[in-house]
Amino acid sequence: MRRSVLILTLVAMAACSRQAPPPAAEGQAPMNLVRGTYPSGGGTVNLPQAIGPWTRPDVPTRITAEGIFDYMDGAGELYVGYRFGHLDVFEYKAADGSLGTILVELYSMKDTADAFGLLSTDWGGEVPPFGESGGRAVPGTPAHRALYGAGLLRMWHGRLYVRVLAARETAQSREAVLTIGREVARDDNGAPGTLPADSPPLLLDALRGTRGHTGVRPDRTCFFRSHLVLNSAYYLASEDILGLGLDVEGLTTEVAPAAAGGRPTRLILVRYPAPARARAALNTFTTAYLPEVARKGAVGHTGAAQLEHGWAGWALNVRDLSIALDASSEVAARELAASTVEAASKSGSADK
Repeated sequence: MRRSVLILTLVAMAACSRQAPPPAAEGQAPMNLVRGTYPSGGGTVNLPQAIGPWTRPDVPTRITAEGIFDYMDGAGELYVGYRFGHLDVFEYKAADGSLGTILVELYSMKDTADAFGLLSTDWGGEVPPFGESGGRAVPGTPAHRALYGAGLLRMWHGRLYVRVLAARETAQSREAVLTIGREVARDDNGAPGTLPADSPPLLLDALRGTRGHTGVRPDRTCFFRSHLVLNSAYYLASEDILGLGLDVEGLTTEVAPAAAGGRPTRLILVRYPAPARARAALNTFTTAYLPEVARKGAVGHTGAAQLEHGWAGWALNVRDLSIALDASSEVAARELAASTVEAASKSGSADK
């Protein structure tokens, strides 16, 4: 049931983020700002004490991993699907209750990769002026690190995943939400609107090596650890047939074919903590997804098989397992899986 709720939640979030926000009111005076800081995620966050008519409390509501499901009823699966530490919630209120509240959620994650993964579940929305980062550019991922839509701002800020949500979107609340985001994005030198130069997970460098294809869809690229998150991006199976978990790294995306008329291919790449885990994942995948292949005996490190909706290919190299699905031909499936796992071995040692 929770998986269904998660998928519906992500779909709804994506739909909302693609709605165009209203334009700012012409001639509107700059919003009064009272700056403040808050220690969170191992550092200090510039979080205004007051912005226009809205003010926040000094102390947030702290949500731990044990209480995340009570806080968001089911959608907590998304956050515990990464390495979630805790959540600090601030509610900005105005004396005029008709203005609605502004909710700020600071998700403290174990690593920057986990915060990036949360943003990567939905790339839809408007990029705010402070949405770019000076981090390492990686093919196959959007360059921006913040997105706004329908009153909701989402940001990747180091080990923090930040959500700022206006209960009622107006030109005034939109300005307030974006101002809060700009302050949170303030760099170490005090310049507002500069997100940290953190880089996406090294595993994403494997997207450089998609032989036989023209390239990946950046807005389809998702970094994951949980099969529930994978299923929200591309439904694979009701059970965890890839042996995923918080100790693995995975990515999935859509890859365009090189030949005209070819179909897009779904790519899944997973890095496991040990070679035995990767080998076991290939076995469970073929048993559940390609039973005809599994019945023929031991599955080789590379291969391909035809399904009703296209070709599936796989390639295993030490700790990395690459799977191509819905390919238009056997050659396309084999090439995409093999070239991706080869590139993965260069994106960070696969035999550590």
